[in-house]
Formats: sequence, C-alpha cells, structure tokens
Amino acid sequence: MKREWRKWLYLLIGLILILGISFVFGISKVKLDASNYLELGDNWHIEINDQVYEDVALHDFIFPSTSKGDVIKMSCSIPGNKTINNPILRLYFIHSVVEVKYNDTIYYEYGKELKKENKLLGYGYHYVHIPTDYQNGKLEVILQVTEDDAFSSLTPPEICNNDVVQRDFIIQNRIPFAINMFLIVFGILLLLVSLIFCMKYKQFMKLICVGGFSVGIGLWSLCNYDLTMMFTYNLQLKTYMEYASFYIAPIFVWLYFWGDTFLTRYKVVNIAYRILVVIQIIFTITAFFLQLTGILHFPAMLRIQHCILVVTCIGVILLTIHDLIKKQLSNRFLILGMTAMLVIGLCDIIHFIVVKYWTISEDVHYTSIICIGTMIFVLSQLAEFGAGITNILLQGARAELLEQMAYVDEMTGLVNRRRCEEIWDSLDDEQTNYGIFSFDLNFLKKVNDTKGHAKGDVLIKMMAQVLQNVFDSVGEVGRIGGDEYVVFIRDMKGIDIQELIMRLKEELKQTNLENPEMNLSASYGFCSHEQYPDLDSRHIYRKADALMYEMKASMKAVRRD
Repeated sequence: MKREWRKWLYLLIGLILILGISFVFGISKVKLDASNYLELGDNWHIEINDQVYEDVALHDFIFPSTSKGDVIKMSCSIPGNKTINNPILRLYFIHSVVEVKYNDTIYYEYGKELKKENKLLGYGYHYVHIPTDYQNGKLEVILQVTEDDAFSSLTPPEICNNDVVQRDFIIQNRIPFAINMFLIVFGILLLLVSLIFCMKYKQFMKLICVGGFSVGIGLWSLCNYDLTMMFTYNLQLKTYMEYASFYIAPIFVWLYFWGDTFLTRYKVVNIAYRILVVIQIIFTITAFFLQLTGILHFPAMLRIQHCILVVTCIGVILLTIHDLIKKQLSNRFLILGMTAMLVIGLCDIIHFIVVKYWTISEDVHYTSIICIGTMIFVLSQLAEFGAGITNILLQGARAELLEQMAYVDEMTGLVNRRRCEEIWDSLDDEQTNYGIFSFDLNFLKKVNDTKGHAKGDVLIKMMAQVLQNVFDSVGEVGRIGGDEYVVFIRDMKGIDIQELIMRLKEELKQTNLENPEMNLSASYGFCSHEQYPDLDSRHIYRKADALMYEMKASMKAVRRD
C-alpha cells in the first residue's frame, strides 16, 4: 500500500512540474517598449481572389483556408501619428510568394524563382527596409499561396526599430530558446557517448534513441519558434529542417519502446505497435522521396503524420493507464516521462488540428510546447537509465574483480598459473610463430634461510618487476609458482632475443645497484615453435625449462670452481 502511494505521489509531482513549466512559458513574455513598435492591424483593404473586404481589423479577420494558387492583395495607409527610429517592416507569412510595395514602389520580393522551380517556400518572418519618412505612405502586400491549407488568418504587420527588434525577440523567447538548445546540445553529446559505449553495453542503444529524439524535437521546436533567425534568415532552410525533424524524431521514440515489457505482454498490441512503427518509417521515407522529386511537398503530407502520431499516442497512453491499474509497471521514471511527453504531444497535435483545419481561431502563428514534454522525457529516461546502468557497471566491476582474483597472482600482480594454462591453449589454437621464456630465481633458498621469508618475498616481487620492465612491450609475463616465471611472446616477427637478454641483464644490474643487499639473479631458457614445429606449446615450454636448468647447473659449477 505504501509503495502504491509513492507511485501516485511521483505522478502528482510530475503533473505539478508540467503545469509549472507551462505556466512559466505563459508568463515569460517580456513587455516591450511600445515606442519601438507600430502595429498595422486596422483599416486594411483586402482582396482574396475575387472577394473584397473593406476596413478589416486583422486580429479579428478569419476566412476559409487558402488553397494553392490563391492570390491575396492587402493594402493600408500607414498612420502618421507615430515615428519609429531606424524603421523596418516585419511581416509573417506562410507558404507564399511575397511582394511588398510602398507608395507603388517595390521594396521587397520573395519566392518567385522558388515557385517556378516548384520548391517549398517555407514560412516565417520577412524583414523589409522602408523609408524613414514612412508616415501616411501606402503599404501594399501581394501574396501568391503555394500550398493547400496554408492559412486562414493574417498576422498584423509591424513597423519596428531595427536596432532592438532582434534583441527583443530573443528576450521574449529566452525560455524556449534555452530549453531547445539544451535538447540539441544534450542530445548530440548523448549520441556521441552512447555510440562509444553501445559496442560493449547493448543497454546504451536506448540512449541513442533518446539522444536522437532530443536533437530532433529540439531542432523542430527551435524552427517552430522562428528562433533559427539567430543563425540564418533562410526561410526555406528553416522550413525543410522543421518538417524533416518532425517526420524523423518520432521514429526514435517508437524504437525506444520496441522491446519493452509493457508491449510484449500483449501479443495483439505488440503486433499493432510494430505495424505502426513500420508505417511511420515507410511514410517518412515516402515523404522525403516525394519532397525531393517535387511530386508533393512536406505540408501536403502533414495530416497523415498527425493521424499516425495521434493513434500511437492514444494507444501508448491507454496501455500505460491499464498497466498502472493492474500494477504491472514498476518503472516510475518511465511512467512519468513517457506520460508527460505523450500527453503534451497529443494536446499539441489536437490544438494544431483545431487551429489549422477547423479555423475557429485567429492564431496564425502556432507555437508548440512539446519541448517541455521532451525535456521531462529525456531527463526521466536518463535518471532511470542511470540507475540501471549503475547496476550493470557494478556487476561488470564485480566480474572484473572476480576475474582478477582468478587469473592474477596476488603477490606479484603477474598472471597466475591458471591464466598461463589458458595462454598455452590459445597459442596452440591461434599462433604458429611464438616463443616462450622460462625463468627461475637464483639464491632464493639462501635468502629465505639467512634473511627470512619476508626478504625472499621481496626478491620474488623484484624479479617480477624486472621481467615486466623488459618484456611487457613484447609479451605476457606470468608466475607459475614459487620462484618460477614464464614469458609468452605470441609473435616472434621482428623480435631480437639477444637484445632482450641484454636488456634483462642491464635491468638486473641496475636493480642490484639500487638494492645491493639483495643480489638479484636468475637463470633462463628460451625456445620457439619455429625450432620444434611439431611440438605443442607445453612441450615448447618444457624445452625452454630444460635450457633454464642447464644454465642453472652451469652457474653452480662455475661457483664451485
């Protein structure tokens, strides 16, 4: 019961968070200095094809949604009761060829060549330089609509102070700009890190989906708020980027849930979900093909995308509610993030459909808050994944520790006898040009008897360090047991054995100079597979071991003489 209350508490906190951020969005608009702006919203003469409208107030003017080929002519007299320093005319139009005249002189043209080439014109703000003595002049705008269902209302043009208009626009949209830049930068970093780690941990594949979705929605929302004008005024590029990210981004989130348990429990739902994902991918590829070939532009396919998203969002939300009621979901962060994103996304789509196709609102400049849901989704999935990957990394570290305990000699840090046995097997399976050294300490028994076993252990560690210094760059050094060592050189190509032996002698000499009381010395033997191609690695080692004992016997004979 206590755990159930915690689940609902998490959901309540998430809902409060969503409402709080939405409220901040609503009140984030900064009041602008009215002396820098003159809105041209009243007293317009408008002609839409053959229909004429007089004395129009643009804020209240709604008309049937335009079709491709429609021509709109709008004109007004600019009031003379207000002077704007360094004036620039700002207009907002959607998928239209634009021609702006002031006192019958053309001051601005956009889209004629693109229309001839059957290109997507895009939408957004147009900035037109006008004379400083603009008062009482005649302003005329001619639009040629290039897409069906482009718009059903008009945004009032404004005369703005060119020195402050861009700054004010950024300040007014500072919160969505910050959120969208966070989504883009964070998503790119997440993609790079995940691509590196997914080679070892398959769990990072989900983070690739989260990163891709974060970048896609961040780019789409940045375009949706017209904030790309901070980087470029190219409306065509902005529109291509917006539609492309809108069609591609959902694929990442659908793939994220591809193998989740809340889908695999229901066979019919599983099949339906996967069919929707395949439909989304095929539709996206088709949309890009039709756009690139000029057969159909992105806006013409928008309704199909909305239908796919609405069906999928409703389905996943219903599944989540069902699993919550049945107590079949334990992933709190997944529930919170997914639900927040899908609910906001669904509301956004419905709002857009109502505004766009049912023409019951004069809000021509639609802006979305899906970036809020995406940020909650990204952060919640990262939190959940962080908890999961921590367990995975701990298990990996535990496995590495156990492996180290199994294969590493505790005293010297060299590989132990068990690991040496595996190396012998791998040499027989993989290598043909290998060589093996056998080493044995001299005088260890004498040191143990006269100075104690602690000093003998020091001697064993010193010899291990010497062998590592000499052979680590060319082979693997192991301790067989006691004062016996082995060095495996897997590839003898380019290896000079005499040079290695000289380096060994120099290293022993230097170690004895630094530790004169220890008198470190060793006998050794070497044998390669090339010398005995018919023998296996263990017999090669025995040959090297025999040569080592011959050297040890020879050294004892010299000492006796």
